[in-house]
Amino acid sequence: MILTREAPHASLLSVVALACWCFGCSSSDAVSPAGHTPGSPDASLTDSGGGGDSSTDVDASDTGDDAQTDGMSGLTDGGDDGDSASDAGDGGGFPPPPSAVCNLTPTWGAGALLSISTASDDELDAVTPDEFSIAWTIGTGGTATVEYADRASSTDPFGEPQTLASGTFATDRVALSPDGLRLVAVNSDGQGFSELTRSSRLPPGNTFGAPSVGTYANFDAAGTLASGQSYGDPVLSADDRSFYYSVYGGGLTATIFRTARLFAGDAWPAGAPLASSSGLAAQGSLRRRPTAISSDEQTLFFWDEISTTERAAWIDESTGAFDVFVDLGARAMAAPNTACTELYFSSPGAASVDLFSASD
Repeated sequence: MILTREAPHASLLSVVALACWCFGCSSSDAVSPAGHTPGSPDASLTDSGGGGDSSTDVDASDTGDDAQTDGMSGLTDGGDDGDSASDAGDGGGFPPPPSAVCNLTPTWGAGALLSISTASDDELDAVTPDEFSIAWTIGTGGTATVEYADRASSTDPFGEPQTLASGTFATDRVALSPDGLRLVAVNSDGQGFSELTRSSRLPPGNTFGAPSVGTYANFDAAGTLASGQSYGDPVLSADDRSFYYSVYGGGLTATIFRTARLFAGDAWPAGAPLASSSGLAAQGSLRRRPTAISSDEQTLFFWDEISTTERAAWIDESTGAFDVFVDLGARAMAAPNTACTELYFSSPGAASVDLFSASD
């Protein structure tokens, strides 16, 4: 398997230097800037039955000017003295982060067609971590509609779809809150987000109301975006305390942003770009668009407009950058469940793009 990583940031080296200055350390105590070791380098992905290209192995070719190829097993990235992040330092070092929820070398089974798929193209927008609620877009352009459906159990088929009422929002992807009671849409001018709410997933009360500013007032304020910039691609975390989104246009290359709040229900503060990673950078008008974030926020799923494929990126906890990438092939707009054992996505079906789910 080929693994792609980027070189660690200078900021990490600064932290190590500061620690040495404060506490004293020798060359044998130096902490390697490597991340965790997520999996064997020889495994590969199995394509879903969605009719697209087979999934590509984890790509270890250099993706950026500073990217480097590890020659060691997995992702253990030793420093000059051969230490890895898992045994950093002789004492007083931080323990390694927990393993990522999402397996770096999954073998997704054949995708099962969801019964809510239509004769038109169905593009997945969001699925809640418990798999009880789903939202997707049918068609494109001015005729596109946003649909949503719910169920009482993840083993039940989804119920009768409902169409989102027309409003002053763009036909961009929408996001769902973890409890399925809030839906986030991009405003029609691309200059803010709107929130739609409902009281229940099951009738009565399971119809979303009219869009409002909700907890997104800090994004909608005039002057928040620079000239030529727009918002897109809303994604909510499983704990409802992180919000991922895109800011694009105006020459930006770092287009995926994140913000966080202390309590669910608080207003979202304006966010900042994710740590630099060439594998997430835009190239001209083409960009990487977030589609989902794993429940532990260690794996980012995104649609790559440059390679026209869905990809997943694992974070290096030592740098904060998503710098290990896996191609997901024909599994477009992918989103996992809480345990990352079920993946929902869009893929070519018999006559159109349909909705699927696959198990790992």
